[in-house]
Formats: sequence, structure tokens, C-alpha cells
Amino acid sequence: MLKELNIKNFAIIDQLRVEFGPGLNVFTGETGAGKSIVVDALNLALGERASTDLVRTGSAEAVVEAAFELNGLGSVAVTGILSEQGIEAAAGEDLIVRRVISTAGKSKVYINGSLANLATLTALGAHLADIHGQHEHQSLLAVDQQMDLLDSFGGLLKNREAFAASYKQLHDLRRQLAELEAGEREKAQREDLLRYQVNEIDAARLKDGEDEALANEQRVLANSEKLAGLAASADETLYSSEGSALSALKRAITNVRDIAAIDNKLAPVLELLESGRAQIEEAAREVSSYAERVEFDPNRLEAIGDRLDLIQKLKKKYGGTVPEIIAFGTKAAAELDKIEKSGEEMERLRKEIDGLKTGITLKAKELTKKRTAAARELEKKVEGELGHLGMKKTTFVVKIVQEPGDDTTDGLRVGSRGADKVEFLISPNPGEEPRPLAKIASGGELSRIMLALKTILVEGDPIPTLVFDEVDAGIGGAVAEEVGKKLRKIASRRQVFCITHLAQIASMAMSHYGVAKAVKKDRTSTEVRLLDRKERIDEIARMLGGKTITDATIRHAEEMIERGTS
Repeated sequence: MLKELNIKNFAIIDQLRVEFGPGLNVFTGETGAGKSIVVDALNLALGERASTDLVRTGSAEAVVEAAFELNGLGSVAVTGILSEQGIEAAAGEDLIVRRVISTAGKSKVYINGSLANLATLTALGAHLADIHGQHEHQSLLAVDQQMDLLDSFGGLLKNREAFAASYKQLHDLRRQLAELEAGEREKAQREDLLRYQVNEIDAARLKDGEDEALANEQRVLANSEKLAGLAASADETLYSSEGSALSALKRAITNVRDIAAIDNKLAPVLELLESGRAQIEEAAREVSSYAERVEFDPNRLEAIGDRLDLIQKLKKKYGGTVPEIIAFGTKAAAELDKIEKSGEEMERLRKEIDGLKTGITLKAKELTKKRTAAARELEKKVEGELGHLGMKKTTFVVKIVQEPGDDTTDGLRVGSRGADKVEFLISPNPGEEPRPLAKIASGGELSRIMLALKTILVEGDPIPTLVFDEVDAGIGGAVAEEVGKKLRKIASRRQVFCITHLAQIASMAMSHYGVAKAVKKDRTSTEVRLLDRKERIDEIARMLGGKTITDATIRHAEEMIERGTS
């Protein structure tokens, strides 16, 4: 609720600070005293656009500051908006809104001390207060809000939430399908390329290190004649010729053995020579065996050359090494598999979407049926309330229509709240066609319509503060008393502000504020103050008798206050 309003250099207000309480707060005063200026200031605090004309003459800027208590209705939505904007809002603390309007044309918004934009303030204002009368800040005039109120009245919010969940699921599935269907031609071309690449790499049957082994084998085959000759020459040198190293070593061993038989100092040398002979014999056998294995195989050499050419070709296309080629093939195969399966996935999604669309159609029709029943009941109740408010001939219509489209199997255009478009229509005079609520010209009529709706919808309406300006236009007597009772009834659950000229309404206030003009230092200024009991009696007596106040009007005023607050 609104706890306090501070206004400085705004219109004809010099400086004003007013504290408010819960329940019904009433503003009264002479015509032209500036009662609606307070509402104008509150409008600014709720996000209405500012004009430099509002700055008091001779001042550089006007300031409007409002403090809202956040314990209760609307607080969850407000704290959510503040959190999204990174504005601190500690639990249990008030929300402070500050508007600064400069004659230079610049307007600033501060929320809890943080600089903010007007869009954020407007979003907050929609959850803080609702002003009815001549002003634009009227949530009930928004078609979207009218559907919310109908669903709240009919107890359909949970049904709508379930429908919204199904609709979101359908939207998500459609998005997934659209992503898969996007660029089908490009995907087909990509699929052909990937399949060719995978087949080419798979057909090669590459093995890690294969290219190095083949290159070595190629070198051996290409030099087989030379290798055979070298091996034969080595064999002769080591073993097979008469002057081989092994023959010479054997003679040396014989000589050293004879020496060692006489002088054993060369015994270790003899051991070394014996070991060398064994190693030479082993080496000679290996060389001989190698020479026997070396042969020239032109067919194998050609096959190796072809294989290495293939590997080199693949390296140029897919990677500089065999492991890189193999990795490329693995990745391409995975992508190909994904593309091939995307067709299956698309078919699955289409079937799931068709099934979900059928279910949504049934849910939308059920929601329409329940809304229609709730609409007829709401129409009767609103017309009954308007009858008590001096608008007995008024016709109130809740219009529910469905627009054609292709979002469901039955050709309905659906959204997250169903297939319906809801709009409140009104005809204040018999014979006139009901028109949208927003097109009603009379501010007084509009306020009474809003009052009737609020009386009925107070349970489901989450806005904590309501302001009624000109709610008493064109009424009096018993109707005025009925308006006051309804305001009082609403005020038992909401904070209500009302600007009125009627004593019947003012007498029911829980807090009564007097608005008056005063002249100080040759400047006119509007003042607002909370009236005590005696001042209330005098003010209501003035409203009853005009300039002539008698003992009878005083007694009447006292009786009205007693009756209105009992």
C-alpha cells in the first residue's frame, strides 16, 4: 500500500508531505482546491510520462516521492521486477520511488535510490496501484487484464496455467522441428559429401604407423640388388673366403693359446679372442641368412608405391598424418549418423506435435466453455452492482471470440492463454450497442463501472491500492450512499483513495484529508492535511450546507460520520 507521498514544486504545490493508512482514504475540498493534483502526482510515481508544465512556476525542477509498503498483495511481482533490474529490495522494507522533472526537459527515475528507466517504473506501477477516473493508469481498460479478471472471477487461473504449460511444450517442439527442417537442401548436400568421405577413408583401411613401415619396405625392395651384393661381400669378409676375418682370428687365437700355455698373463686376452670369434661367427650367419632372403619383387614394389600414393592423397584431403585421417573419418561418420537420424527425429517430432495439438484443441475448447459460463455470471453481477450505483439501465457484456488460424487441428488461433479473445463491453443507455470499456466517455460512469467490477473481483485482483477520481459524478442521495458502502467494502481488503464532493461518501472514510488553497508570500499553494474529528464534522457540514452551516447541518454531519464508520 501507499504509505507516504512527498511532493515539491509540483503544479501549485509548494511542498507537501502526507502519510496514509490502510482502508478508505478520502480527499475533499472546494472545487479548484487541487484535489486531483495529488492523483496526478501519484500517477507520476506509478510511471506516467512527465511534462515540464507540471513544474511549479519559478522552480527549476519538481520532485514526487512515494513510499510503498511491500508486505502483501503485489509484493511478489514487484520484488521479481526489482530483482531482474538488479535493484535491492530487502524483505520487510518499503519501496521508495522518486521522480524528478526538470524544466530543461529531463526527467529522472529513482527506485530505492538506484537510477532506473521509466519502463521499469511503469511495470512496477501496474502492480502497486490502479487509478480510475480521468487518468490513463487504468489496468481494467487493458484487454489482457480483462481476460485475467474473468479467469480470476471464474476460478480458471489453474486451468489456464495447465494450458499454458501444454502450449509451451508445443512451442518448444515446433522450435526443435523448425531447427531440424531449416536448410534441408544444405543438409542433403552435406550428407552426400560426408558419406563420400567416410566411404573413402573406410575403404583405405588405414593403420597407425602403416605409412612409415611401407616407406621402409619400399626402400629395401628398390635397393634389393645392392643389398644382396653388400651382404655377400660382408659374408666373404667375415667368414666364407680363405682370407676372412674369422680365419685370421682363428690363427691369432692359436698363437695366443700357445703363449698362455707358457705365460698365463695373456689368458684374459685369449678369452676376449674366443668371445670375438663366437660373435663373428654369429654375425656371419646373420649376414648369410639376410643375403639369402633379399630378393627383388617388382609386383610388391608396385603395390607399395600405389598404397603410399593413396595414403599421400588422403593426407592432402583429410590430415597430415594417418592418425589425423582416421580421426577425420570418425568425426565425419558421427556427423553423418546425426544427419541420417535427424530424419527419424523430425518424423517423431511431427507425430508428437500432432498429438499435442489435438490435446490443446480439447483443452482450449474446455477453457472457452468455462469462460463463457463465467462471463454470463459476471455480466449479471456487474449489472446488478451498477443498478445500485445509479446505472440501472446499463448493459454489461463480456465478449468472447475465437479467431481463425492454423495453430491447432480445428483451425483455431491459440496462444498461451487459450483460443479466446476477451473484451468487456458496456452500454450505459438503453438502445445503444455495447462498446469497449475503453471507449466510455464519461469519467464518472467509468469510475462507477470500475467500482462495480472491483466490488465483485476484489478477491482475485492482486493490486493493493485503488484510486477513484470522480466516482460520484452525476449521482447523489441513496446512490451516493451506496457508492460509499461499496468503497468501504472494498477498503476492508484493499487500500482505497477517493476524491469526492459528496458528504455521503466522505462520511465513510477511515482517513479524511482536507485539500485547500492558501496564499503565502503572494503565491498560491495547495495544502493537504489529515482532519481530526471536529474538522471532519465541519468539512462534511460544509459539503451538506455549502456556505451556510447551521446546527442542523452539524448534527447531520455527526450522524453521518457515526453511521458511516460504525
